[in-house]
Amino acid sequence: MPDPTVADAAAGWADLHLHVLPGIDDGARDLQASLEMCRGLADLGYRRLIATPHADGRRHTYGPDRIQALCGEVQTALTAEGIPIELGWGAEYAYGDRFHQDLTGAGLITLGNSRYILLELPEQFMPATMPQVLFEVGTAGYFPIIAHPERCEPFHDNLDRLLQIAGGRAIIQVSFRSLAGTFGRTIKKTAWRLVEDGHAELLATDCHSPKELKKIVRPVLKALHRKVSADRLDRMLRRTPHRMLSEIR
Repeated sequence: MPDPTVADAAAGWADLHLHVLPGIDDGARDLQASLEMCRGLADLGYRRLIATPHADGRRHTYGPDRIQALCGEVQTALTAEGIPIELGWGAEYAYGDRFHQDLTGAGLITLGNSRYILLELPEQFMPATMPQVLFEVGTAGYFPIIAHPERCEPFHDNLDRLLQIAGGRAIIQVSFRSLAGTFGRTIKKTAWRLVEDGHAELLATDCHSPKELKKIVRPVLKALHRKVSADRLDRMLRRTPHRMLSEIR
């Protein structure tokens, strides 16, 4: 008889960007916080999560071995607690030296062993070489997801610039934290424009702590149900992320 605590992950929502691993970055402080986050997301309908700790060349210099080990510890605890979450791992790259080194050297850390990588762009400016960089990522066999581009100041009054940069080269992922107004009105307005105008292909909680379940995740989900069709919401939260995770590199 199948274990009733094991959910059919493909039947639930998937989040490709959150900070749920304990003690590795500015996300969950400890294992208890990790479990609380996962339990809360499971209650909301999530069944597959990809932990994406920050990766840069300054504070967050750990490699894939440490990320994978922590992910395994959390998954073991989830199973023991009967929390129906399948946890995978990846990284949220900051645009910079570490990203370029991994791209040209040892290889980028992908999301759930797929061909997709998560890239955070600078917030204050946009490198003129970005279209070429995204092309190089593609020719190396990866496909980039742009994490919360609504936080990039150059796009606030010029979404066409973002669409031109991403067009055919990257996927736009909007963050629940932006939709909730965590970073101010301008970013919130930009985030909702990307969602309501149909430019965002993915939504991510970008959850950092259990407190955000009540303050951010639940209210944003209610707003999304009001403003977005059920079919499109299902596509952004379930069908598209599951399809992407099935594309093993």
